[in-house]
Amino acid sequence: MAQDDRIGRIIADRYQIDRVIGRGGMGMVYGGSHTWTERPVAVKLLHADLADDPTLLKRFFREAKATAKLRHPNVVEILDMGEDEDGSAFIVLELLEGRSLGALLAEEKRLEPPRAYAILYPVMDALAAAHEMGIVHRDVKPENVFLAAGFRGGLVPKLLDFGIAKVLEGTMMTAAGTTLGTPTYMAPEQAISEGPVGASADIWSIGAVWFHVLAGRPPVDGLVSPTATMFAIMTEDRPKLASVWPEAPPALAGAIDRALLRDVSQRWQTMRELMAAVRAAAEALGIAG
Repeated sequence: MAQDDRIGRIIADRYQIDRVIGRGGMGMVYGGSHTWTERPVAVKLLHADLADDPTLLKRFFREAKATAKLRHPNVVEILDMGEDEDGSAFIVLELLEGRSLGALLAEEKRLEPPRAYAILYPVMDALAAAHEMGIVHRDVKPENVFLAAGFRGGLVPKLLDFGIAKVLEGTMMTAAGTTLGTPTYMAPEQAISEGPVGASADIWSIGAVWFHVLAGRPPVDGLVSPTATMFAIMTEDRPKLASVWPEAPPALAGAIDRALLRDVSQRWQTMRELMAAVRAAAEALGIAG
């Protein structure tokens, strides 16, 4: 990626910035290291044009606080947070090596159930833990599932970016009429954006990710614009998994199809319920560890 004027700087007197590793809607992510311990870290800095907005600044720090409280092995670890001497807001995360599930799908298109289960079941556990703390992720998608290199080899799925998470009992920080999330994986009630969004939105979104991973395409596919995608999610039922992937094991397909129901009351009511259904299906297939 292109260089910028932060490369080579030291943030908050202790984090050396070496390179750009990512860009998001709210900030830039840099690779660097702690100047004393030399531990490699990722540093996320809020975009300068957003730093003067107190609502966005509060949301940015809410990401760090919500994620840090989780302390789950499948959630990226938050190491520090604060403001630089120039007023730049930052959070410091563990530096992960690997690639996103989105990048893997771009290369391989779809995964067989054993690999899908190994990646997504731990992510569901992380989401369940978040929900039990009153936190809704609100942007579950393949790009926010990172396949990190494990300490002893293998891959460790890590859920990224609670930047648009909302604490259920906290202050609603989304302005009226503002929708947060990625349309392709967005629950119908989130697309409508007429009130608070609960854990059921994450259940829908992880169901959409499961659908994509197994079928090779998301449940809403081929539409010409985000607006058209959101309209389809709000007004049309999603196709059954077996209609796109005829070889789908019935129990697994049934669990995913129920997660993608438009009617929240007919969906799985908790992430733990969905996990139990997915695990039972996986055990029947002989793939659950």
